[in-house]
Amino acid sequence: MVPDLLVRTVLAWSLVFAAQAVSGPRPLEGTYWKAIELAGKPVAAKESIRDIYLMLQELGRVYGSDGCNRVAGAFERKNTYIRFSEMAATRMACIDAGDIDAVFRDALKSARRLHVEGDRLELFDSKNRRVALFAAATSHPADPGQR
Repeated sequence: MVPDLLVRTVLAWSLVFAAQAVSGPRPLEGTYWKAIELAGKPVAAKESIRDIYLMLQELGRVYGSDGCNRVAGAFERKNTYIRFSEMAATRMACIDAGDIDAVFRDALKSARRLHVEGDRLELFDSKNRRVALFAAATSHPADPGQR
């Protein structure tokens, strides 16, 4: 009887610690980071544009969508320093996208520092102004870049 109670107690505490670990910060790489703010303005949900997001991968590769076109490139990171480079984008014509694609690409171009806390990723420029805010999405399109 005592060993069974001990096993259940250890199991219960293990589940508590596992739940705390899951609610901790999301890993930078491999997380679907959906833009919720760009250049200090909330990203409006429009049916005419795709999700604006980033997926950072190991070995310094990044891909995502600027709301209209798919983007891909490279990033360099050391501690909180980050810099995006070699960014390329498809050239699709998008109706009613406004200039959100340019704002997104400008945010990546100017990003120099990042901060991850919980399910939020913030990018800051060299003057410490926040240029983008992302939230880790729990679900995302099966084919990245598509709705």
